[in-house]
Amino acid sequence: MNSQSPAKATAKSMGPRLPSTRSLFTGSCAIRFQAALYAYHSGDYSTALPEFEKLAERFLARGEVDHFVECAVYQIRLLAEREEFDRVSAVEKKVATVVQQSSTVNPRLQSRLMYVLGICHVYQGQRHDLAINFFRESIQRALAITDSSGAADRSPLAWPLYGAATVLYARERYDDAIRELEKLRTLLGCFPIPEINTSAHLLHALIMRNKGDFDAALESAWLAFESLKTQPHLVLYLHTLAALGSILTEKGEVLQARLYLELAERSLKRTEFPRIARIVDSALGKLEAAEPKPFDLRFIEATETLIESQKGEIRFDGQHILRDLLKVLLKSQGQTIGKADLVRQVWKESYTPETHDNKIYVNIKRLRRLIESEDGSTEYILRGKSGYYLNPKTRVEVIEK
Repeated sequence: MNSQSPAKATAKSMGPRLPSTRSLFTGSCAIRFQAALYAYHSGDYSTALPEFEKLAERFLARGEVDHFVECAVYQIRLLAEREEFDRVSAVEKKVATVVQQSSTVNPRLQSRLMYVLGICHVYQGQRHDLAINFFRESIQRALAITDSSGAADRSPLAWPLYGAATVLYARERYDDAIRELEKLRTLLGCFPIPEINTSAHLLHALIMRNKGDFDAALESAWLAFESLKTQPHLVLYLHTLAALGSILTEKGEVLQARLYLELAERSLKRTEFPRIARIVDSALGKLEAAEPKPFDLRFIEATETLIESQKGEIRFDGQHILRDLLKVLLKSQGQTIGKADLVRQVWKESYTPETHDNKIYVNIKRLRRLIESEDGSTEYILRGKSGYYLNPKTRVEVIEK
C-alpha cells in the first residue's frame, strides 16, 4: 500500500465534474460566469449559487436557452450537494418548462441535465427507480450527440453509465455494478474523462469493501487518490479519504484509518457538504467502535502480568496469593465475593473466621497497595457487607492464553 501523505485538493464540486459545453459566453456575462465557476471550484457555494441564479435569469430573459440550462445545471449540483432538495425541485420544474418550450436545446446539455437530476435522486436515498429513469433519458440524449464531423460522439455516455452503477451499488447488487463499471472502463479507454475515471475507481473500492475483499478495495481507493493529484476535486478527495479510512478500519489498521479520517474531517466544510460530512462521521463512528478501548487494568494470562493504566506493568513474582486474589475479583467484577468463597478459591481451604479473617484483610490491603495509586485517586477493590468486590466502574481487559 502506498503510504505517502495526501496532498490537499483545491477544486471542489458535487460529484464527477462534467465537461463544459461548446457554447461560448461573451462580454460581462462571461466574466461573471468564470467568477461563479471559480467560487464553485473553490468550495465557496454561498458566492457561486446566487451568481449562477442571477446569470440563469439574465440568459432566460435574453432567450439564450442553452446558457440558461448550463447555469441551471450548476445550481442543481450545488443545491444537491447541500441537500436542499426542495430548491432542486423548483429549479428542475422551471428548467423542464423552458426545455419543453424550446426545440433547439443542445442534446449534450439535455444529457447533462438528466444525469445531474438522476444523481440528485440517488442522494435522496430510496429514489432509485426515479434515478434510473433519468439516467436512461440521459443515455437517449447522449446517443444523439455528434462531433464536429457529424460522427457519433459516445463520450457523454460515460456519465449515465456511472450513474447506473451507483444505483446498483446502492441496491447492493454489487456484481451487476461491477459489470457496469467494466463497460465504463471500456468507454473511458476510448474517451478519457479524468473525473469519471476517479469516480469509477472510488465506486469500485466501495463495492469491494462491502464484498469483504479489502486488498482489492484498497488498490482501487489508491488509484482514485493518485488520480486526484492531477485533477483536484475536493468532494472526491474527501470521499476517497473516508473510503480509505473505512477500508483500513475493516482491515484492523486503525491507526492509519484515523490518520485519513481526521484529515478528511479537518478539510471538511460541514455547512457546504452535509452529505460528505455524514459519510465521514459514519466512518469515524465505525473506527471508534473498532479501536482498542482504554483500560484501567489489563491482565495477561500467559505471563500472569497486570498492566495498570498509570503504573504500567505489575508482576506477581513470588506473590501468588495476591495474584490469585486479583484473578478471582477480575473474574467476578462487580459481584461481591464472600470470605468463604475467597478462602476456597485462593487458599483452597474451608473458611474459619479465626484462621482466615486476618489473612484476607492483610492480603487485600497488600493487593490494594500494589495496584492502586498512593494518592487514593483510584479504588479498584471495594468492601461490601459480606465480602469484597472489584469496582464495577473499573475498565478491565483480560487477555486469555
